[in-house]
Amino acid sequence: MSSQIKSSPWRLEWSDELSVCIPEIDAEHKHFIMLVNELNSAIISRMGIEEIKSCMSAILDDAVAHFAHEETLFRQWNYPEAGDHAEKHTQLKLALHEIMGTFERGGFDYEWIEAGLKVKQALVVHLLNEDMKYRDYCLKNNLSRC
Repeated sequence: MSSQIKSSPWRLEWSDELSVCIPEIDAEHKHFIMLVNELNSAIISRMGIEEIKSCMSAILDDAVAHFAHEETLFRQWNYPEAGDHAEKHTQLKLALHEIMGTFERGGFDYEWIEAGLKVKQALVVHLLNEDMKYRDYCLKNNLSRC
């Protein structure tokens, strides 16, 4: 990837570089990015803990649904790395639940800031490292629409 992902410490902006060339999955990824941006906006705006927990809960719910959808597609495509990718999903869900625990325990603003940045970083790493693998597989096997 030659161009840089447009982001700030708090926000991630969608770019074609993040596309997996499957419109329904790209739409889900865009929604996930929006939710992460809303979480970080709530944190830096110093909204109440209930608002922050609501944002994090929406991220968790969205991740569970999105990962299940991807894994269904992997089976349809006979994606050879489906098991490994599903394990990455499990690890990411565990990390998100751990981050949710940070908010549920209360704590200090700096802990919330760190937690929000961890969510954003986890998303970027997963998109760029894991999802691009199935994008390449789909492109190679004419399963995508780029």
